[in-house]
Amino acid sequence: QLVLDNKALFMPNGTWIVGEMADAPRADGFQWGMTALPAVEEGGDSYSYTWFEQAWIPAGAEHPDAAKEFIAFLYSDSACEIFAKAGAIQPVLNIADKLEGDNQLFYSIYDNGAKAAMGNFATFTPIPGIEVRGVFFDPVNSLVSGSMTEDDWIASVKSASEQMRVNLQS
Repeated sequence: QLVLDNKALFMPNGTWIVGEMADAPRADGFQWGMTALPAVEEGGDSYSYTWFEQAWIPAGAEHPDAAKEFIAFLYSDSACEIFAKAGAIQPVLNIADKLEGDNQLFYSIYDNGAKAAMGNFATFTPIPGIEVRGVFFDPVNSLVSGSMTEDDWIASVKSASEQMRVNLQS
């Protein structure tokens, strides 16, 4: 809500936020925007996190050839149009041209040079005091408010990451 009230500059979020907050009050003239994460160094690549849905055919499928045709259809022009009408996209160049409004703005960042960052946290055996959300995400609030320094946050992330790395190798 702080973003809608022009009291916060940014928030990490998904494109679904526009629909979810469609009826929420907002400051006069408010408009959604989106940018990729800034490059680490001048002239470097900028990224936007994305999620890629997966489709597969089980080894024991009764009709594997029909399943292959369906998966191929998912990337056809016809399927892209169906998805676009529902506000979703396929990973196809210039697909944003088929979208409207905020979704066109959001998904065109890839056409404007941003690279897609995909991935997930690796599963690790639980470590007392180390929780992904508590280490990586929740402290950002303290970082933004100034109650935690950038160096303290970086040290915390590095320490937890090292513990997770060692745990994965065990």
